[in-house]
Amino acid sequence: MPTALSLLLWAAFAAAVAGAVHLWRRHEEARRLEDLRALAARRGWSLTVTGERLGQAGSLRLAPRGGNPWVAESRPRPPAGEEPATTYEAEEPRWAEGTLVLAPAAMGLSALEARAAALGIALPPPVAGPEGILALASAEPGRRADMGDLARAMGAWAPTRAGPRGLPLVVLGPGGLRLALGHAVTRADQAERFVDLAQDLTRLIGP
Repeated sequence: MPTALSLLLWAAFAAAVAGAVHLWRRHEEARRLEDLRALAARRGWSLTVTGERLGQAGSLRLAPRGGNPWVAESRPRPPAGEEPATTYEAEEPRWAEGTLVLAPAAMGLSALEARAAALGIALPPPVAGPEGILALASAEPGRRADMGDLARAMGAWAPTRAGPRGLPLVVLGPGGLRLALGHAVTRADQAERFVDLAQDLTRLIGP
């Protein structure tokens, strides 16, 4: 049987390991925030960190200091009942005639429906789209944008997480453009690629 001394030693060892892991996590979080601040400074964006607790941010928000308004937000620690996510929202471009929803075919319709429900998006009916893309629209999407160009831009996305959560969902409608991932992006390089994808889609859709 273990002695009282050996139990105390094991408890002290476990506490030391837990403390070291906690310090390492806080160091990594601080480094990621510094990288994000450097990214924001380089690209002319602002970075807002909210809900920080025990060294971990509740949400990270990027927005331009000037020009067309948009907001990209990552929620590593969302409110209770919500899943971690990364979103991009802009008032422009928009589609006054209807709603267009796009996602890589690898996401699958059931995962697309779940993601849309989490975002509060009412899905329009499926329509024919380019190969490799799930397309849903309430009007003829070709009147608003070249679907082939949008499909190629989305196909160039390299997921940072395996499975449907790592794939982008695009929504274009009267309220503007939305882009969403099913997980929280916390690294500067990943955040930059996410915003760049949104802005590539904005350029391809046009005013």
